Amino acid sequence: MALMTSMREKMHVVLWALLAMFILSMTMGGLVGGANVLDILAGNVDPRTIMARINGQDISPDYFNQLVNQQIEQARANGQKINDFQIQRARNTAWDNMLQDVLVSQEVDRLDITASDEEVMYHLENNPPPFLQQNPNFQTEGAFDWDKYRTALANPQGSEWLPIESFMKNTYVPNFKLQKLLDESIIITHRDLKNEFIKRNVNFTISGIHVTSAKVPAEESEPNEGELRADYEKSKDDFKHDELRSVTYVSWKKEPSKEDSTSVEKLATALYERAQEGEDFATLANEYSVDPGNSGTKGGDLGWFGKDRMVKSFEKAAFAANKGEIIEPIKSNFGYHIIYVRDKKTENGEDQVLASHILLKIEISPTTLANLKRDATLFSYDAQDNGFASAVESHGLVTGNHEKMNEAGFSIRGLGGLRAGVRFAFNGKINDVSDIMENDQYFAVFTLDEVIEPGIKPYEEVESQLKSSLKKTKVMAATLDQANKLLIKISASDLKLDEVIDEDSELDGVKNESKQLVQGFTSIGRSHYVTGALLAAEPGEILGPLETSRGHAIIELKEISAFDSTEYEAQKETLRKTIFNRKQNQYFQAWLDDLKTNAEIIDNRKFYF
Repeated sequence: MALMTSMREKMHVVLWALLAMFILSMTMGGLVGGANVLDILAGNVDPRTIMARINGQDISPDYFNQLVNQQIEQARANGQKINDFQIQRARNTAWDNMLQDVLVSQEVDRLDITASDEEVMYHLENNPPPFLQQNPNFQTEGAFDWDKYRTALANPQGSEWLPIESFMKNTYVPNFKLQKLLDESIIITHRDLKNEFIKRNVNFTISGIHVTSAKVPAEESEPNEGELRADYEKSKDDFKHDELRSVTYVSWKKEPSKEDSTSVEKLATALYERAQEGEDFATLANEYSVDPGNSGTKGGDLGWFGKDRMVKSFEKAAFAANKGEIIEPIKSNFGYHIIYVRDKKTENGEDQVLASHILLKIEISPTTLANLKRDATLFSYDAQDNGFASAVESHGLVTGNHEKMNEAGFSIRGLGGLRAGVRFAFNGKINDVSDIMENDQYFAVFTLDEVIEPGIKPYEEVESQLKSSLKKTKVMAATLDQANKLLIKISASDLKLDEVIDEDSELDGVKNESKQLVQGFTSIGRSHYVTGALLAAEPGEILGPLETSRGHAIIELKEISAFDSTEYEAQKETLRKTIFNRKQNQYFQAWLDDLKTNAEIIDNRKFYF
């Protein structure tokens, strides 16, 4: 690594910020508390020390939580509020990324793919990874600046490039070489290029009949009890479930109290009076308005607006007021508004108003929040001492429930995202009462009602799912049958497709429509079956029945516009890149899916939060 050593001796650009994506402190996670760990060991894999085992390779909880935190920090940096939904999404994304990275790394090792110093240097100079290209230090006006980057690369200081060099040598370059090996299986033929050009540039003129579910009588598509029962027996394995649990809960919604509303109303009245007494409206708006469009700098200016642009109560007050009038506080779904009508006019027969406003939102106060939490605490103590049902009755509360939840869930029916409620259910015993739990909208207290052992969902529970699936199958069979009958009728007569459409006004038909294949045709839409058949057809042919997303189509190809060979040559390389990128993604995903299918994976995520 003499070349790399030489580079490091010359470094003067500090790149530690780049390492944030690799070195993150663990700020969340932990084994579900209270459970006997010996009872949750699976396949001799201890979830206290092993989050996952992938083809014999162990993943530690700390490492997985670092990946989760990386996703959470990215969401936070993008201005997203971190709640149970965001955390669950971060966990799923981290798992998918980790699984892919491990499987790819294992294949790199199996194929003995390595990177030389020269290859590392070549890629650093000519093919830097995305995180380097996206670093602000190497950008000018939001775009990657090769001059800045190569200057930094040629003038290093210290050893700040060492972890990047290691990443390039052990991960980035080997993975790049593996992708190149996979790319060797991609073949783009002249026919592929020509068809891609035709789909995007050549017009096909067709007439067509689309037989959809609308033409299928209910008695032909509605499955009967016997068919549903038979389908259930045949597909029972599809309805297996792990252990399930059911809970009952009471909740306290985090919403403003009457006192909170009264307090905001009083402030609105006070601001109105100050404005009436001569204080500058724009100054008051910049200081007090919480309208996100104001940003504390626009003086509450809303500009000119016509009717049907504002909420009804606001609009009614603004258009009823006189020019120069400040209107007493009015209430809308957004809060309280103090409106200053600065001007009025009529333009093109439409009345318009120029106005500014101060918006005061009615938000829950710390006092109200504390009172709700106190009520929830008192209930929790009462329920733990005297029983959940007794406490519900004595406190006069209404219960909610979530039946048959699974351990991987993160939301509670009626409450939204609340992973802590799911953890409680799977960590408790029947009739246990939880401590207070909360999300952005509610405080809640739970009790565990039922534990359902792993098994198969009963017929009654999946009946609607079976009915939907079987009905779709019967509809497609019925549309195929009707389309075949139409095709026989057309073939046995001298009628043209257009004449058949004219004969029956109830047919869903299209006549002499000219479109490119990437656009899809009226009613028929885009269908691989339709596209493939038209690409292989000659004008005058009747095609079908061809399957669509809603039924089956019979199509007569009327005309194909001229193939522009000059334009084809001009687009050929762009088309080649488009096809290559599409096939590359498809091939890689198929390759990765095959690795996942054949991998031995033990997943202990459910034991962590």
